[in-house]
Amino acid sequence: MRPLTPDEPDSLGGFRLIAHLGSGDLGAVYLGVDSAGRPAAVRAVRGEFAADPGFRTGFARDAARASRARGRFTPPLLGHDLSAERPWVATGFVAGPCLRDLVRGAGPLPGSSLLLLARGLAEALERLHDRGCVHRDLSPATVLVDAAGPRLIGLGIGRALADSAARRAARPPAYTAPEYLAGRTVLPAGDLFSLGAVLLFAATGRDPFGAAAPSAADTPAAVVRRVLRDPADLAGLPEDLRGLVGACLDKLPENRPTAARLLDELGGPLPEVPPAPEWLPPRARASVARNEESYRSVAAPALGPLPQHGPDPSPANPAAGPRPRGRTLLRLCALVSVLLLIAAVGVYALSGPREASGPAAPSCPPRGGVVEALPPPADPQTVFSDTLVELSFSPDGATLAVATGDGVTLWDWRSSLAVAHLPNEHPLLPPAPTAFGPDGCLVAQPSRQGAVVTDLATGRSRTVAADAVVQGAAFDPGGGELALATDSDPEGRYLHLYDTSTWEPAGTLPGSGGLGDVRYTGDGETVAAGETGGGVVTWRADGLHRIGVVRDRSGAGAGAYDVVPGAGGVLIPRGDRVLLVDPSTDREVREFVPPEGNAVPVDVVYSASGDLVLAALLAPGTTEAGLAVWDFGSGAPEETRWTPPALYPIAISPDGSRLAGVRQETGEIAVYDMELTLMGLLTG
Repeated sequence: MRPLTPDEPDSLGGFRLIAHLGSGDLGAVYLGVDSAGRPAAVRAVRGEFAADPGFRTGFARDAARASRARGRFTPPLLGHDLSAERPWVATGFVAGPCLRDLVRGAGPLPGSSLLLLARGLAEALERLHDRGCVHRDLSPATVLVDAAGPRLIGLGIGRALADSAARRAARPPAYTAPEYLAGRTVLPAGDLFSLGAVLLFAATGRDPFGAAAPSAADTPAAVVRRVLRDPADLAGLPEDLRGLVGACLDKLPENRPTAARLLDELGGPLPEVPPAPEWLPPRARASVARNEESYRSVAAPALGPLPQHGPDPSPANPAAGPRPRGRTLLRLCALVSVLLLIAAVGVYALSGPREASGPAAPSCPPRGGVVEALPPPADPQTVFSDTLVELSFSPDGATLAVATGDGVTLWDWRSSLAVAHLPNEHPLLPPAPTAFGPDGCLVAQPSRQGAVVTDLATGRSRTVAADAVVQGAAFDPGGGELALATDSDPEGRYLHLYDTSTWEPAGTLPGSGGLGDVRYTGDGETVAAGETGGGVVTWRADGLHRIGVVRDRSGAGAGAYDVVPGAGGVLIPRGDRVLLVDPSTDREVREFVPPEGNAVPVDVVYSASGDLVLAALLAPGTTEAGLAVWDFGSGAPEETRWTPPALYPIAISPDGSRLAGVRQETGEIAVYDMELTLMGLLTG
């Protein structure tokens, strides 16, 4: 750890940087502090990695999967943004040495310490494998040790790094499963081989499969040959662990125990109360204490006390995005380490800024109440190729509502975690978009028997306009009214307003036919509703008088439109292009023409942050699909950093910085920024 130089950044991603920790394959690593004064390890990701689409996609997918495996012995990912001017990844901080440095400096661990180490790491792997993830890079350098137990780092980065030939060459062969060295499929059993090798090192202080007398001839190639052919030397292991470690080091993956079985054989998960510091022998405790003292002397004035260790209060799940590479990351652990991807909130009571937090929940206060009263499905749907679906962002953009025929699932899209499920006993088919109140606490679901309004802070629901088929809903930006579009009304007034303090009718707005999707502009000046037969009706939100009707003859439906704030007009697909129309006159103001091809616009959104128009393109009866992006002011096609993905349907966050959509080739729901950089995948 050293002070920052004038050439180094003083902040990244909302974290103030106070010291340089080291450098790795991905880039420099800094000790940072969030706005609440809590510590983080912040890595500046090198541009060549951030610009690599394969790396970014792999990072996003595996970060999301690994985030679901958070547990007591896996520190948290706090946030990342590979599309920033200075790409970064922020992770949890621990002031403890890596296992390699600890054993090299303090000697092998005794049997009792070894058993606790084994149980902690087996529990971490069991959670990881149970959620469909493989670590791929377990070694003494990716295990940190502190007074409260082991910490497994590097989770979620293995596959992205494995795609690098340089990284494969740098992988320590003594801790790599034979099948991986032979180029075969990487399976969870490979992690068990690595765990056996790590435990053998911790017990003996020597790398497995090394020569009896290390020499210049003991090359990586020689070690690879021994891993592939020779049995491991188990001498020095306690008798009660020799059989289990030997089974882990079996050459055939099918002969190795699963992480769950190994954990059971070791005595099961450790008690919820963290182990006392005495779990380590005196010399090892002194090594940990020196690292903590170094932290206090250098960083404590800026950061405050060390994070307190404790049991994991809730095995909640966290953030999506791309991920780091880190060979030299392995060296950072001598003092402090980047703890990558997956988290136990209770391991360190850490959190980052909003963009970098753990499971995003609506902005109402008691997030725990949301999870308890409205639990998410045990196995949430993640592929929507053959499912009718509508997407909506929460006001802060952190939560994505996925509406299907059985209700709405709320996702923390950064962490790929389903945080709550809101059932709908009388759903519309196809479903309608979910409406969020301006504070994120209230959620309204249109249904065949009224609008179901749920308070996410309490889990309680009420039905508004229970006698009507509600086809669309929206809260006004002030939160005082809920606008509902019903399918019919004897007086010919189709948009109904309800006072959210009493849930009594507050007024009606004249429509021109059956109305569907309802939305307010972000500035609160205009409310609009799509016609179920096509077209859009707009009203002034203040005077509640009708501005006009945009006629649509394309049949794109009641949700295929967007309203530009500040009387900017209505965007609507029409024929083979998107039109900007003045609703007061129904006259075309501007047109947006997609690239040549058979695909035509079927959905459109406006991005306030980028001043962009984005349209989903489909070619009926074919598999042709795409996404078109234009500059709003000129109507010219917009160059984006990445190739536009094929998405339908699509939704834009309230601030216009995030685009969500269903990937047409896979059926997955993905989230992008306005450069079309992949920011997250809902993998469940």
